Amino acid sequence: MFTTIDVNSQAYLDDDNPWILGFGLNVIYDSGEGINGVFDVKDNYNYSNPFRIVIEKRFKNDYGFEVAGSFNRFLEGKNVNGSIAREDTNFFGIEGMFKYYLTNLYLNKYRAMYEGYMSSGVGVGFYDGEMATTANVGIGINYYITESLRLNGQVTGNFSVDNSKVGSNYIQYNLGFIIRLKDDDFN
Repeated sequence: MFTTIDVNSQAYLDDDNPWILGFGLNVIYDSGEGINGVFDVKDNYNYSNPFRIVIEKRFKNDYGFEVAGSFNRFLEGKNVNGSIAREDTNFFGIEGMFKYYLTNLYLNKYRAMYEGYMSSGVGVGFYDGEMATTANVGIGINYYITESLRLNGQVTGNFSVDNSKVGSNYIQYNLGFIIRLKDDDFN
């Protein structure tokens, strides 16, 4: 006499905590002038060989941990760490960052066109082989393209913690794509 009907309008992914692979470009601002030189792109920004790769694991929907590797080159004649670079310097950075996806507090994660996050962690930069350690804080956004593909933008402040001769405080801007992989992609 009584019948119940279960209706679902949309199927959601069962895997809410995916692995994420990312790739993109980075630009480094390291003039030593603080905020005063932020608009002088020609002299203060470095973007030669600016590649970045990322692997991230999401936890409990709102949290993630990423490991990223960045390649770049500081060019001769550019402002670097408060002085003019006398020669090209290759840069390679590795960082580990904890992320908190704060937009899940007020947006439905299944219907939102974007997700914003804050991040913090540590990093190591290699300047032609010489090492410098940093503490990092950042903000970012992932913009929905498809269920698995997102456009990612991120800004990270890297602050020197070891008073290295080669390392300094710098800002890194990243733009790229991330691909969300379900756990069953690895089985």
